[in-house]
Amino acid sequence: MRLSVFEFAGLALVYGTSAASVVAVGLWLFRYPRPWFALPFLCCALSFIFLTQHPFPDPDNLVCPVPSATPQLQPLRFLDTFWRLVAHDATLLEYLTNRTLAATAMNFLVCAAIGLTLVRHVKTWARVALFGAALTLTIELTQLTGIWGYYACAYRQFNVDDLLLNMLGVLAGAALGRIKA
Repeated sequence: MRLSVFEFAGLALVYGTSAASVVAVGLWLFRYPRPWFALPFLCCALSFIFLTQHPFPDPDNLVCPVPSATPQLQPLRFLDTFWRLVAHDATLLEYLTNRTLAATAMNFLVCAAIGLTLVRHVKTWARVALFGAALTLTIELTQLTGIWGYYACAYRQFNVDDLLLNMLGVLAGAALGRIKA
């Protein structure tokens, strides 16, 4: 059974909220001051991790190499898709339903939510940038290595555009959070 984009995003939100709640309860049990204060950040970050790793393939049925998991190393390659749609006078629906553009927008927006919630906990731009870089690099390397060798090959694509857009998303969200604060 294949999930729609909305079902998958909903499942990610449930996963992120559930996992964040468990972490917050753990922090509360260990007498961490105001553990619920971290809940929005944890929810966003854990939902993002879920979105970037799931669905897991069945290791016994995984045929390597996975053609769709070939690393994409050309910066801003998603713009090729955008300009191709422009050249063909695509409708708004075609832009909105294009998988490449939807994934690009989703990466940026989810990471912006992470940055928006992170700014409450991190005061310097350097730490925001360091966290954003570490988060996105860890996720992309996890995809490139097939969950650090758990799978015989990568089943999700390592994408340099994801590195750039995730980092920009975290910084944009943090900037918005600073303006709002």
